[in-house]
This record gives sequence, C-alpha cells and structure tokens, in this order.
Amino acid sequence: MKKTQKLLLRMFVDFTCEECKKHEEEVGILEPHRIRPGSDGGDYHFRNVKMVCHNCHDIYSSALRKTIGVQK
Repeated sequence: MKKTQKLLLRMFVDFTCEECKKHEEEVGILEPHRIRPGSDGGDYHFRNVKMVCHNCHDIYSSALRKTIGVQK
C-alpha cells in the first residue's frame, strides 16, 4: 500500500483507530489491517482494510495466527 493511500485512509477515519477508537495522538500512526488476510486472497483494497493502531493490529495478527495454527 502506497504512503498516499495510507494517509487518505487515516484521514478518512479521522486519524482514529477503528477498533479501540483512540486517536493517533494517543496510540501512534495507524496501520492498515486486511480484514480478509493476504494468505486468503485479500488485498489492500479500501473495502478490505481497517485502519487500526499498533496494539489492535497485534491483537488481530496474533488471533489470526492462533486460528490458522501458527505459533510466533
């Protein structure tokens, strides 16, 4: 995902994490999270992306790893 696309998505959500509802000033720069994982054919299309903070992104990623049986 290009830097300008990330900025537009961050602006679209008013720089607020879509999961915990905290502003970037509190949690840092938002990251794109693919709702349908790349391993399952999901891409970085705006319909498949949720803008989340680093903490929420880690929660999603670890939950996905547990679901598919990958330990990290």
